[in-house]
Amino acid sequence: MDAKIHEGVREYTTPRWVQVWFLRRSRDNWKRKYKELKTQGKRLKNAVHDVTRSRQKWRDQAEQASLRVQELEAENAALREQAAGKKGGRRNHLAGP
Repeated sequence: MDAKIHEGVREYTTPRWVQVWFLRRSRDNWKRKYKELKTQGKRLKNAVHDVTRSRQKWRDQAEQASLRVQELEAENAALREQAAGKKGGRRNHLAGP
């Protein structure tokens, strides 16, 4: 877009249709770039949401499993104590009357 300056007033030598074509192309490129960035931003936001939800799900499952393991360990300890008590009584019973 060439310009000639005469007495402070610019006079463009480029035909108006070329200016229109250039500006329209520039505008369209800007819009396309913005639309792609907006789409990419939404895609990344959704990915973060999905990963966050997945991690929370796994965290909850691990916590439940940990609680279940503690319950089973307590039950196992109780059963071992109970079995130890029965072993002593069993021997006496097998010794005979």
